[in-house]
Amino acid sequence: MVSRYRRKKTTSFENNPYMGSYADISFDIVSATQLGEERITFETRLHYYEQGSGEPLLLLHGFGQSLYTWRHNIEFFASQGFRVIAPDLIGFGYSSHVNIYNTVEENALVIGAFLNALKIKKAHIAGVSTGALAAVCFAAAYPRRANKLILVSPGGPNENYPFLLRFLTNWLGALSFRLMHGESTFKKVIGDFYFNATLLTDEVISQYYAPYKNKDVREALISTMLHFDDSTANVAAKSITNRTLVFSGADDRYHTEAYIRAFARKLRHTKHMRLRNCGQNVHEEKPDKFNEQTLLFLCADKNKADFDRS
Repeated sequence: MVSRYRRKKTTSFENNPYMGSYADISFDIVSATQLGEERITFETRLHYYEQGSGEPLLLLHGFGQSLYTWRHNIEFFASQGFRVIAPDLIGFGYSSHVNIYNTVEENALVIGAFLNALKIKKAHIAGVSTGALAAVCFAAAYPRRANKLILVSPGGPNENYPFLLRFLTNWLGALSFRLMHGESTFKKVIGDFYFNATLLTDEVISQYYAPYKNKDVREALISTMLHFDDSTANVAAKSITNRTLVFSGADDRYHTEAYIRAFARKLRHTKHMRLRNCGQNVHEEKPDKFNEQTLLFLCADKNKADFDRS
């Protein structure tokens, strides 16, 4: 079931609970217990924004973000003949919150449930950081439903991440975050993910921070840090046959060149583009280059010989 809201007229892209649409989704998480297999069904609502018509292009935000991260890309791809769909993943942005761990594997299930709700059989998928890993897991689990993949700085929390984020895995750090989550602290943390700090205007910070006024969003971030594990994604990367375009920023201090290349080598049919003067969010810092190269990739002939491993 999908309900629609009219987007508020603004001079720039804005993510808020009144723009876009909501989709009711349902998915099962299966786990092994001493008494055997246990299956739990989760039902929730995803907030998303959609524009354009044509081949579906699903845009997945990354660690701690919302669909706002795609503000420089949605309109471009919609104008190029794609049905562009950007959701707030469970627990983030303005989507509902359920009692899950917000793992990469769980988000792969969410992707499938979301596409089912929108009656989409197959889609191109672009994802950032943990969103990219979820896209890979989904493509491995449901190869007939994933078309081409665009992975921006694939990966997640690691030893290079800021202390303030790594501290969330400690009970004291989690407690501190629950009590001290002001906009200034938020700006300090996300600023290190960018090369060009001038891009973090007051408007950008306000848009990113607004959902974190909700304690459930803060809990989702803590849960993501506590339960992040990329082992399934690393195995999945070796099995998928999707043509894949990987982007990374030469100045990404958290997902380093060695980190990204190690992951990209696991993929069979991939091209890796590394952009200079750019941090982790390539699609935000270099949107024109990202849009241009992604469009060429999506529209390219299916001949795999055109794609050499980098």
